[in-house]
Amino acid sequence: MIGAVGGWWFGACALFMIVCMLFMMPMMTWHRDHSDHGDHRSFGAGEPDPERTLANRLASGEIDADEYERLRATIDRSRSSAHT
Repeated sequence: MIGAVGGWWFGACALFMIVCMLFMMPMMTWHRDHSDHGDHRSFGAGEPDPERTLANRLASGEIDADEYERLRATIDRSRSSAHT
């Protein structure tokens, strides 16, 4: 009697785990495909993209177009010197 009940619970738990994994897999792949971590080729995970930050500052009116161009040139110079 105990063996029959134990076998039924084992089967139910195994089935429950399989169903949970089937629900979790699509959620994990959706998160991976829709996460925004910037450009992974030149920045580490979680680091903001300086060009995007600069564009956001221009769009919000925090800096003017001349300041944007000056800072953008500085970013380009620092990237070119880092690659040499």
